[in-house]
Amino acid sequence: MPTTTGPCRTGQYYVFYENLFKDLEVDNVVIVTMDSDNSYNELGPSFSRNAWWAIIISDYMKDIETTLRACAADPAEAMETYDREWHRLLHNQGDLTNILPTLRSVAENLAKIPLKTRMEDSPKVLIVGEIYVRRDDFAVDELVGMLASKGIIAKVSGIAEWIYYCDYMRKYEIQKKLTLMPWYKKAISPEMTKRFMWEVEQTYKQSVDLRVKNVLKTTGLLPSTPHDMNKIMDNAYGNFVTSELESEISISSGAAATAMETDYSGVINISPFACLIGRVIEGIMTPWTRDHLYPMISVEIDGNILPPNIVNKLEIFMLNVLRFRRSPSIDALLEKSETAGGKISRKISRDLGVPS
Repeated sequence: MPTTTGPCRTGQYYVFYENLFKDLEVDNVVIVTMDSDNSYNELGPSFSRNAWWAIIISDYMKDIETTLRACAADPAEAMETYDREWHRLLHNQGDLTNILPTLRSVAENLAKIPLKTRMEDSPKVLIVGEIYVRRDDFAVDELVGMLASKGIIAKVSGIAEWIYYCDYMRKYEIQKKLTLMPWYKKAISPEMTKRFMWEVEQTYKQSVDLRVKNVLKTTGLLPSTPHDMNKIMDNAYGNFVTSELESEISISSGAAATAMETDYSGVINISPFACLIGRVIEGIMTPWTRDHLYPMISVEIDGNILPPNIVNKLEIFMLNVLRFRRSPSIDALLEKSETAGGKISRKISRDLGVPS
């Protein structure tokens, strides 16, 4: 079970489960925790390699899904095709590091889906905030559907972003220790060994990321993504908070600023109710977006249907997104019955079987 330090309830989840099992008198149950301070590498290199491939593929496939919901000529039919191809990946046998041939075939089939608008011509919104809520379809799906119904691509910040951030903070801490050392001790210090191993790990992670991205970008459905963690953290430090604040506050604000420097047209900060991190992100980003005239909205959600007042605010937000980088026609701003295709159910059946 993943844990983390800092101002987040994540570090208390495993404690809750331990107490729950104790109260239920469930014996012989061990909770294995993996810590963000080590980038969740506790289970060894073999597990970490396969996990990294799974994370990268799932992140990019999520991007393709949200793009199709906004850009496909028939979103419902596009999702059927997408789900079939997704199940092909789920049923891949053996080591995930050998999945590229299957991924190429998947990309070829997804590239054949008819589009009503090109991904490059569609406005994009970055969804940042609390990592569990933004990556849980139960919580974020209605939001994605509303944006898709207006032809807006909802780019949901990925799990890899958080792992890259954990890696960045590991390097940050190592570098601080090296800076405090006398020069003659640095070369033989344990920190220098850790720094070298960090570089090796990063080279591997980025190579996997690039290989998967190069395969899937042939679909024409991958939106640009803020990926340079140094640039993201420079933006966070320059506009919002110091790197000493280790939490999603730093990475979410930095990623949002980096995205708005490119071709994004708005930012959504999503969090569970009464989430400290979500409130702080809103507090530090709202004045900045107001000064730069950037569309932004913060949404607290627990998976229930969005209330009417939030829906009304989202309608205004989406109008501002559509008008941010272009001047849409009045017809593009009106609700049409056929645009409801973005608001389709994303409950993927588990009994599709292995596709042929």
